[in-house]
Amino acid sequence: MASKTETPLNVEAADTSTHEYTRRISFVCDATASQLSNGKVVSIGNPSKVFTPTADTGMTPEMAEAWGKRDFSKAIVTEIKLRGVSSNCPEPVTIGMNLFDNGVNLVNKEGWLFSQPANDLSSDHMHAVGNYVNLTTVLPHERQRPNEVMYVPDMGKMKASQITKYGHLTMENLWDNIVAFPNEPYYYVDASHVICKIVSQNWDRLGIEPEHETVQEGRWVKLSADIVNQCMDQLQANVISKMPLTSLTNLGARFSANVSDGGEYKVVAEMSVKYKFP
Repeated sequence: MASKTETPLNVEAADTSTHEYTRRISFVCDATASQLSNGKVVSIGNPSKVFTPTADTGMTPEMAEAWGKRDFSKAIVTEIKLRGVSSNCPEPVTIGMNLFDNGVNLVNKEGWLFSQPANDLSSDHMHAVGNYVNLTTVLPHERQRPNEVMYVPDMGKMKASQITKYGHLTMENLWDNIVAFPNEPYYYVDASHVICKIVSQNWDRLGIEPEHETVQEGRWVKLSADIVNQCMDQLQANVISKMPLTSLTNLGARFSANVSDGGEYKVVAEMSVKYKFP
């Protein structure tokens, strides 16, 4: 049985291109002073229709079947640009968005906006309120603005091929098609499972090549529990926990301002959102 190592395993996949999509979205916030003070969230109506790409009419039946099985509910947002704003509010209005579905601590190449929460009496500044990260501040009675890039994620060492290969995985569905046996030091793993591919890529260090192992019932490969657990731990630590997934079905903008009077206000923000699917 191979011993554990502290050196990260190679979890790189074959490099494949992922198409990037762009949508222009208009957020219209009609709010009272009280709603702005507490932060009003404006959601996107029918997000599935907005974000799901149109299938290519030239697809083969096999490609169409694979397309129909894809999950278009989550994506990697690669850029958000403010195209225009309008506000009749006499105070600055902070706009934030719920970009991360899994609490990723990501660097924004454009810099995070730190502002004082509208309903916080302290002088502390922060770049996020709840699940919403601040992206921009609309100035009092602002009517227009040149294109402003507000968000571009710094993916660090995360490669495009890793996003394509592992972006759809969670620690829950990663255990699908892995069978454990009580009190036995091994698992049966589906031969097409990503764990088998990672073990194969690291055969020299793990001491096993899944493709040379006997396949049980035409599907299952017997792998050491220690090896499977090690691959799982490194996938979680080095890939899955760092994947900045955005739930497109819940995507919205939060408008907040420190307004004391009892008026009603309208703030409109048009944004350009670029994204790609894992």
